[in-house]
Amino acid sequence: MDEKNRHRDIDALINGVFSANSKSAYYPFNELFEQRLNYLDITKHQALKILGIDHKTLASILAGDSKKVDFVTILKLSDFLEISPNEIINKYFQLVSNTHNETLTLAKKRSFIVNNFNLPSLKKIGFIDSINDFDHIENRIVSFFGYENVFEYSKHKITAAFSSAQRATNKENLTFWYATACESLEKTPNPNEYDRQALIDYFPQIRWHSMNVENGLLLVAQALFQIGVTLIFIPKFTTDLHVRGATLSYKDRPCIVLTKYTNIYATLWFTLIHELFHVLYDWDEIRNEHYHISGETTSIKINEAEANNFARQYLFSDEKMDVVKPHIDEPRFVKYFAEQNHVHPSLIYAFYSYDLVGGNSYAKYNKYMPEFENLLERFYAKDFLKFSPIKKISKERNLEIYNTI
Repeated sequence: MDEKNRHRDIDALINGVFSANSKSAYYPFNELFEQRLNYLDITKHQALKILGIDHKTLASILAGDSKKVDFVTILKLSDFLEISPNEIINKYFQLVSNTHNETLTLAKKRSFIVNNFNLPSLKKIGFIDSINDFDHIENRIVSFFGYENVFEYSKHKITAAFSSAQRATNKENLTFWYATACESLEKTPNPNEYDRQALIDYFPQIRWHSMNVENGLLLVAQALFQIGVTLIFIPKFTTDLHVRGATLSYKDRPCIVLTKYTNIYATLWFTLIHELFHVLYDWDEIRNEHYHISGETTSIKINEAEANNFARQYLFSDEKMDVVKPHIDEPRFVKYFAEQNHVHPSLIYAFYSYDLVGGNSYAKYNKYMPEFENLLERFYAKDFLKFSPIKKISKERNLEIYNTI
């Protein structure tokens, strides 16, 4: 520190020690008042006459119980105690805070809950039984997430690259989903370092797992785990949550969170490849704890269109679609062509239907779209919808999929 700044710093410390208001920091409000009476050698009755307030008003102020403190009274006490109005106000708020700590803490909890959770939505999905029983709501939140207290929820900032359907999503419901994902990942430790080259080498094998509806995604999750990429599944919980998946950074490792955005099997694989594109090409940005939500402007440079195109071309390219289009209503041809290109036939029907914007092709080809609830149950999706504690769900999933505790 240079001499000029050094002397300025010393002067500030000395002035702070000897300032008239510095004494207010060391004594409770009522002691400051008593000290003033002793210094002036007057009685409390005389002070009340000087201040022009009654005994009951003064007593309630000094006790921190006054339900109404006007600015005139503040200014009177400021002059009498020779303390600035700001110091008086700060001192009084401190007194009120100490006096009514239990009540204020309760109100703070309730305010935190209503400001951070969409209670009607949580009641609708069965997470809570009432939007007015705050003890019950707090217990459900703490139990589900495994928190010491409800305020721990605030540690979850949205720092992920999200892939969505470019529709408005309720912020509180999105945060609930994201917090669930974060707590689940925290309880799914991956001991393997992320190996980008290993992911590149493994990539050609991913697509053909889509043909195995019952176990394909599980096998991919196990392989990814070995190269440092953790894959989990979190239900979307509410109908207004328009998120297909997310790529997160947890303990310097990439993590992919999938959700059942639609009942179309192809969407699950499309989202997985989309997110793996982010892992391969946007990892530095994501690791720096920025976030991106599809369809919204953020500071992070992530090209969603590029990720979408990559997923589409990897799973079933435009050139291949041009070959199959004339035969789309020939199930045997489509099945054979899908097998030759190592994808489930439903991906062809889904991409074909997507290209026919405004048509009703999804309904027409719905019979070729497999159910995949059994696959998701392997990721313990049902337990999430029952809102079992995340710690319990994660332990069961870790044993089932990753053979870890």
